[in-house]
Amino acid sequence: MTVRGAFGIIVAISLVLAGCGGDDEAAATTLAPIITSQTTAPTTAAPTTTAPPASSSTTTSTTTTPESTTTSTSIPAAAALVLRDNGLGDALFGTEADEVVRYVQAVLGPPTADSGWADPFSAFGVCPGTEVRGVTWGDLTLLFSDVSTVATGRRHFFNYVYGPAFGVSIQPEGMRTDTGIGIGSTVADVKAVFPTVMIFPPDIADAYFVVSENLSGFLTGTTDDDTVRSVIGGIGCGE
Repeated sequence: MTVRGAFGIIVAISLVLAGCGGDDEAAATTLAPIITSQTTAPTTAAPTTTAPPASSSTTTSTTTTPESTTTSTSIPAAAALVLRDNGLGDALFGTEADEVVRYVQAVLGPPTADSGWADPFSAFGVCPGTEVRGVTWGDLTLLFSDVSTVATGRRHFFNYVYGPAFGVSIQPEGMRTDTGIGIGSTVADVKAVFPTVMIFPPDIADAYFVVSENLSGFLTGTTDDDTVRSVIGGIGCGE
């Protein structure tokens, strides 16, 4: 799916809303030497006395140290970028564009693509305002414009799209809503945390869900076992 295609599809949602060691022994046994004594009397000999063998005892002490198993769970850095209906992590819609790029870059590193400021009739579809910019980190794209439903007359953040995964797995991984919904969550999961969610079957686009005007996404299907393919925050560009 091209970038234009991805954002083009988003308009379908907008239209519906208008209408989401063992140790060794320490010592061997040692015998003491035999001691013989004799008196000066020629006819009397002192009895021979043999000292008892010296006793050598070895004490072996075995200390067992229980094995310690430590399990550490690594939380992806991207988990800090919570998918919200009013922004991404701590970056709210309407925040100045360069400030948001710096914030996300501090979490994810340099972007993989940056369109720069372009004509609103661009690869992202027909966008609001007089200029638009898309900045991408893998499967996450942020959109900026000088006019949107949240601000006007200045360059600001107004939309994000997370997914679908164009590789073996979603990158950056670990991004979820504050209710735990992310790429791979089931339709049943979505319904459980968003009781009023609307689920739509495939029509001109894939199946999709709508939580609110500013939070939606695409699905692999509409059964409870189908899963989330992408999450969209804010109102994006149309065709």
